[in-house]
Amino acid sequence: MKRVLLWILGIVIVLGVAGAVLLGRIDTQFVVKQIADATAKATGKPLIFTSAPSLSLLPPGVKFGQADWGEIKDGQGLAVSVKGGVVELELTPLFSGNLVVREVRLDNPVLEMREGKAVAAAPAQQNQAHEQTAQNQAPAATAPSDELPVELMRLVVRQGEVRYVDAQGTTLHIENLNLSVENLRRREEAGVQCDFAFDFKENAQKAVLAGNLALDAKLRYYAPHLTFRQISLTFTPLHGLLPKEAGPAQLICEGALNLQTRSLRLASARLTTPQARLTLGGEATLTPPAFKGNVSLEGSPRKLAALAGQKLKPVDNDILSFKSALEYAGDKLHLRQIVMQLDDIPVRGDLSLALDAPLAVSGGIQAGMINLDAYLPLPESGKAAASAPARADGKAGADKAPAAKAAQSLPSVNLRAALSGVRQGKLSVTNIAFILKGEKGRYAVTSLSGSLGSGGSIKGSAAADLPAKAYSLKATASGVNVGGLLDALGKGRPVDGVAALDADLNVHGADAKAMLAGLNGRGLLEVRNMHLAAMSALPKNVPGLTGKKGAVPDRFDLVRVPFTARNGDVTAQPIVISSAGFNATGRAQASLPREYLDAAADIKTLGMTIPVVAKGPFSDISYGVDPKFALDMARKLPGALLDGGKAAGGATQEGAQGVGGAVKKGLGGAGGLVRGLFGK
Repeated sequence: MKRVLLWILGIVIVLGVAGAVLLGRIDTQFVVKQIADATAKATGKPLIFTSAPSLSLLPPGVKFGQADWGEIKDGQGLAVSVKGGVVELELTPLFSGNLVVREVRLDNPVLEMREGKAVAAAPAQQNQAHEQTAQNQAPAATAPSDELPVELMRLVVRQGEVRYVDAQGTTLHIENLNLSVENLRRREEAGVQCDFAFDFKENAQKAVLAGNLALDAKLRYYAPHLTFRQISLTFTPLHGLLPKEAGPAQLICEGALNLQTRSLRLASARLTTPQARLTLGGEATLTPPAFKGNVSLEGSPRKLAALAGQKLKPVDNDILSFKSALEYAGDKLHLRQIVMQLDDIPVRGDLSLALDAPLAVSGGIQAGMINLDAYLPLPESGKAAASAPARADGKAGADKAPAAKAAQSLPSVNLRAALSGVRQGKLSVTNIAFILKGEKGRYAVTSLSGSLGSGGSIKGSAAADLPAKAYSLKATASGVNVGGLLDALGKGRPVDGVAALDADLNVHGADAKAMLAGLNGRGLLEVRNMHLAAMSALPKNVPGLTGKKGAVPDRFDLVRVPFTARNGDVTAQPIVISSAGFNATGRAQASLPREYLDAAADIKTLGMTIPVVAKGPFSDISYGVDPKFALDMARKLPGALLDGGKAAGGATQEGAQGVGGAVKKGLGGAGGLVRGLFGK
């Protein structure tokens, strides 16, 4: 036995000495030339070593210094360089004819790729290229094999760099690239680690996106399956489309890919950011793309809003929770059995999206009470936006074509919605239901109904033609508690009663000012059992009514105001106010573009008619009694009260001021109602 071991040891020593002598006699320049010729034959460009590589026997391999391949010429081309590296093979597998790479190490590799401007090929060349592409894209189907082109124990890339520039000037720069691959062998699990920094710019301008990327994964190939687990991809944005606050974002997933059927089983995929966490799981196919599974989202609405530059009001229950069955196939995305919670708002429903151009949305949604105060930006977070300058060049028509083209890309909508209510401040609308339909910028809201929290109900429909900037509204309201509505709008209760409204209005214009000038339509407002507390002061200050109790009541059986609107000018006629022993009729004209009011009314009580006028800009309306009436009443008073005619003037002035104050308070309350209805 000892003799056999000695013989084996002797053979190994002899082989080692022979190998060392053989390596010493190898002409490395000859080897370099053979490598250069082989790469030139295979790729069209030779691999050039600055210095001759050194060979080793145990383990078999090569160590090399600076090496270069390719070139950049006339601003285009592909070039690869490396400062040094090592390639080593496993000795034992060589005896059985297998190639197992023990280690590949590349130090400071640099890959640079530049694309020049594309040159149009001749039609014959294009046809030939298309035929060749079709042939290349239709290879004979073959079952995947477990065999790998090469088995690799370890691959290490240190401080690599990638520079890419396309014909339009778009650049991608990757630096500090470190890559490690361990145990890439047949049917065994391989480990991959990679990290680098990148900067992506479009047209050589400011970075579109820049940040750091890190990957850690476990991979195993067992034909036809490629399984992956513990994949961790971490992205830390620095600037560009995503702000620093959006990261770090981490994706963790596990699953398996069938390379033969091109199907994917995604056991779990979880994307986590400082603001939210998205989880996805299910089955997918790659050709054609399709997916069926489940999706869930959890996060903070206020953190997500802050990421978009908006600061929302803090709440105790800052929660966003979303769960749904998800199905995607043929550019159709279905979200079924949606269960969502936004703060204290439950949401249920189903949605379908056709992801073609344009987008199409259909389905139904049910939601709880929505408090808008919780989702409106805080005043200190908003920045006053500069108003767009009005067009004065007379070229408004030049925008019609782009507007029409933009309308073609607007989504199609077929949506049913039911909301428990919407609240802002003390104003609320409950039991809201509507249907929204339309396409290409032309939308209609039908079956609109709701109840005012302060009392009353509303029904109606609306339409919007976005390309034409035209809008219409048909609405009826009944049983509206006027005092409660004014109080909800923050106007107090200067007017009380039960109101009904029937309106058919349309408007067109690109901004608020143009819309006011483009208001047309008609309507009827009726208020029953209206109480106007300010009217009690009227008899005390009007000549002929002083001291006559009950001459002007503070409660009216009916107030009826039919109105029409034409190009922003609203005319109300005849305005009728009736009560026991009291009647008033009048008319009013209001110019919304000029913000000017001109109104007059005749009050009939105790056998006399009192003309009341209101006139002036909305910001400073003057109210009073017609001076002719005051002078006439002064002439009819007993001479003892005239006092040489001065009393007439005093009565005129006092009467005008008194009735002015009374009417101003009453109309002020009505003005508050109108401003509240129109959101002013």
